[in-house]
Amino acid sequence: MRRNLLRTTLALFIFFTASGAWAESSVWVASSSRANVYLAGSFHMLRASDYPLPAEFFTAYKNSRKIIFEVPLDETKGMDRMSNFLGKAFYTDGTTLKDHISAAAYAKAEKFCKERNYSLEQYQILKPALFLSMITVLEMNRIGAEPQKGVDYFFNDKALQDGKATGSLETLDQQLNILLSMDDALGSDQIIESIEEFKQIETALGEYLAAWRKGDEIRMEEMFIKDLKSYPKLYKTLIFDRNNKWMTDITGFLNSPGNTMVIVGAAHLVGPDGLINLLRKRGYKVVKLQKK
Repeated sequence: MRRNLLRTTLALFIFFTASGAWAESSVWVASSSRANVYLAGSFHMLRASDYPLPAEFFTAYKNSRKIIFEVPLDETKGMDRMSNFLGKAFYTDGTTLKDHISAAAYAKAEKFCKERNYSLEQYQILKPALFLSMITVLEMNRIGAEPQKGVDYFFNDKALQDGKATGSLETLDQQLNILLSMDDALGSDQIIESIEEFKQIETALGEYLAAWRKGDEIRMEEMFIKDLKSYPKLYKTLIFDRNNKWMTDITGFLNSPGNTMVIVGAAHLVGPDGLINLLRKRGYKVVKLQKK
């Protein structure tokens, strides 16, 4: 079964070995003569049962003076920006989702929402990207996964408690605009595809988590990146452009005193355009963090 676009991008927005061996987790360390940068692959929505996290995450956190996230997480709680974003994600011309997708796709969505007891009427004014995002979140919530249990929020709360400095690689507005840009690549086929795969979302999550916990670069690239490349424009927007932009900050951390932990969606780390490879191409040593 083909992995759908939305669950691949969720891995952006979409994981233990004997002593002396290389550790298995989604944490790498990049080194320069001045500092280390710990690249920690985040899974943005987790269940309570997915804890505790691999020990390497805590080693990276302990050894870092500053913790960097994709966006300032405190801003995600503000309604002003969210209201402005939602205004762009709604149909405001009197039309609804039904008018913009095929009859087959709408019937599929209607049947699925009825089975799950989701209010399709409530989501009628959402454009396809936000509609699929909303249904994905509802499905993840149904199996106990929530953003507040994700790796990002866990370490943001911990940094606040411990008084550690935090920062971000991009603004919330930038990330919300990226989500809006997905509408050009989403349509009836993707809605039908996604709804079919929602029926197996718990199994799919288990497969994602297995690759994530091991830090299996090949499997992670296959699951998180491969299908996204079927949408070249979206891949460029979501992965290529952002990773290359983030490199400015990450190399800056490597050339400043003090270690930094950078927590980003695991999909940003792997593949030829991933942060690990981009750093290696620039001459930095990057290795899987070794278990102590």
